[in-house]
Amino acid sequence: MEKTNKIWSRRFVLLFITNLLVLAAFYASIPIIPVYCQQIGITGSGVGIVLTAMSVATVLFRPIAGYLLDNFNRYRVYLLFLAMFCIAFPLFPAFPFFGALVAIRLFMGAVYSVCGSATMTLAGDVLPMNKITEGISRFAFTISIGMAVGPFVGIQVQNHLSSTASFLTVFAISVAAFICVSCCRISYPKIKRRKFSLKESIYKPALPFMGNMMFLMIPYGAVIAYSSILAQEKGLNDVIPYFYICLVAGMLLSKLSTQKMIDAGKHRILVFISIVILILTMASYAFLQTGAHLLAAGFFFGLGYGILQPLFQSFVTGTTPPAKRGVANATYLLSYDIGIGIGSLLMGFMQESIGLTNGFALTAIAYVVGFIIYLAFVDGYYNRLKNSGGEPKVSSDALSTFMEREVYTLPETATVREALSFFAARKISGAPIVKGDGAVVGFISDGDIMRYLRTIDYTPVSMGETVFFMDVFRDPDAEFEQKLSQIMDLNVLEIGVDEPLTIPANASLEEACTAMSRAGVKKMPVVVDGKIVGIASRSAITRYLISRYLEQTGQAAMRAGDLPAAAPRNA
Repeated sequence: MEKTNKIWSRRFVLLFITNLLVLAAFYASIPIIPVYCQQIGITGSGVGIVLTAMSVATVLFRPIAGYLLDNFNRYRVYLLFLAMFCIAFPLFPAFPFFGALVAIRLFMGAVYSVCGSATMTLAGDVLPMNKITEGISRFAFTISIGMAVGPFVGIQVQNHLSSTASFLTVFAISVAAFICVSCCRISYPKIKRRKFSLKESIYKPALPFMGNMMFLMIPYGAVIAYSSILAQEKGLNDVIPYFYICLVAGMLLSKLSTQKMIDAGKHRILVFISIVILILTMASYAFLQTGAHLLAAGFFFGLGYGILQPLFQSFVTGTTPPAKRGVANATYLLSYDIGIGIGSLLMGFMQESIGLTNGFALTAIAYVVGFIIYLAFVDGYYNRLKNSGGEPKVSSDALSTFMEREVYTLPETATVREALSFFAARKISGAPIVKGDGAVVGFISDGDIMRYLRTIDYTPVSMGETVFFMDVFRDPDAEFEQKLSQIMDLNVLEIGVDEPLTIPANASLEEACTAMSRAGVKKMPVVVDGKIVGIASRSAITRYLISRYLEQTGQAAMRAGDLPAAAPRNA
């Protein structure tokens, strides 16, 4: 793994592009398949069955996907299943029969269950521990863009060329994703494999998020699958490609306008805003007649989902320990599989009974149900998980149970002179640098000061032969004092580490040890919502481990008087 404290590392960027391309390929196929089905004589509920077949296979295979990702090399597993995902698209024009299409969709569902879970899991693995929630929130934006760009590309190629050309285009996009992820070259240590267990293949803490998002994805499945057919019915074929452009625009706007609110933890207000937007958008379909109305619906549809999708994904990844992220993401993504599947299937039947416009409007009920679930349970549940290390109860091995709570900090305005005086008075060797609100912005230690001193080139002014003379009589102590005087009035951030590695208070003992080992540090600030609450140190961890071992073995810690007498030195 790369040792970096930045979100946008090389591997993260490559995974970001890969996931965007994979999702674009997948979601491009959703609107072109119904049109393709009608071209070969499959209509109504038959279209719904073809679309839903993939969701059925994905739901059934997700537990296996989670097991594969947590018990085998995640990177290699992803490469294998992504290759199979690529192969699926040319099969559609090769076998234009109802039974064959259902079989292809079942195959795609099984393969995609791994691909969809793997990229989010890999992204979490390459992110710095203290920036996982923020990083995944940004990574999840690939879902929003892929969901919008993919259908636009697929429909454009289908309308101007043919369905066969559209499937081949999607195939090319998926191959580009495979090439991109092949450049990541992520390595993992050898994993001790567990036997497959259906019980362990579902990550229970992620189930509330999954159930909540499932309802919120039902209208999405309906809109993405049947918007192209609705446009045909209304004589708006020329408008439908731009529907997806407006959808992308809405998602981009949501990203630009709400990311700071997501980072600040203002989740409830964001969910409320997105749900209101989506309810009004879907209800308006009952009156849809014009192209302008369809474009506006696409924009606000994208705006709503551009808020919801990254938000809920960050809920899951940000509260899950690294070892469980594979199965957690697999569990959560069942919401997409089930929700889109239900939406596609229901709309197939509603098309034949009440019409597409009324069917679209009726799906707004799913948003109401989803919002009630969020307010009644999920909001409070997320807050409890966030403060407990990913489990409803605080683990005895959570960092918060043994961190040093007496924290000495320096203000961001402090000078090196003030820092040295501070260290001497409190007999410490380093301290976090904080802003007025307690947010950590840096870290300075006596080691940082010594390293800076070594970089100062202090040479006495001399000429010719006097250089040798002055070197003989040079006073090292005086030279050191001269160097030191040069830096006394510098700001601590000029010498210390900016953007220091931090670790959340709900991190496990294993995560704390791994983070400090990778960074090569003895101490690390412990934070809650970016505010320092303690210090994790190697000495504190060692003391905790020794105490726990003695407790478990029924031994008491040895006192000084219990030590054996030292042997005489001349013995």
